[in-house]
Amino acid sequence: MSGNDPQIEFDTKNLRATLQRVKEEQGPRMLRNLRRNLRSVGDGIIAGQRQELSGPLPGVAVRAGKKIVRVKPRNGRKAYLRTINVYDAREAQRSRSTNLRASIKQNLKTRVVAGKTRSGIRIEAAKTPSKSSGKKYDMAKVWNKKTFRHPAFGNRRGDWVTQYGQPYWWKPIAKGSKQAAAQAEKAITDALNGKG
Repeated sequence: MSGNDPQIEFDTKNLRATLQRVKEEQGPRMLRNLRRNLRSVGDGIIAGQRQELSGPLPGVAVRAGKKIVRVKPRNGRKAYLRTINVYDAREAQRSRSTNLRASIKQNLKTRVVAGKTRSGIRIEAAKTPSKSSGKKYDMAKVWNKKTFRHPAFGNRRGDWVTQYGQPYWWKPIAKGSKQAAAQAEKAITDALNGKG
């Protein structure tokens, strides 16, 4: 998974075979209960992400200059120098809202996937639909970045602006992933023992 992808998977050993075993040994009702319990393991993480998104609105990023940084690649290649922009924050003074954060919060969910090629439990943020065009954009991923660029609203000259994002994704995952994985293991164990 790359650094800003809005999804996290819990590695449960061969979930598809486990679900099939629960169905055969305990019946379809227990399987339904297990799937419902597995869908709730990400609730704590999602609540933390929603809390991050409910924080103060990030400001506008105004370029204040440039600086040179030394980058050391992870793959062991030789380090190199790179020029990056430095930004100052200005308070957001928006007169209208696109309800982007509310849409991202609404689209956070836990999925139980038990297919032939992929199985597991994953927390994901679905793409958010645009009210004007109806197209779906991956704004959940864009909003998670420190800064991002977009065309200036209402400006037909083609001007672009840099805006601060609101990294909401990884901190709640780091805080709650162990508990979520333990909940998933407990739900599976309980279902296999007929306690669902």
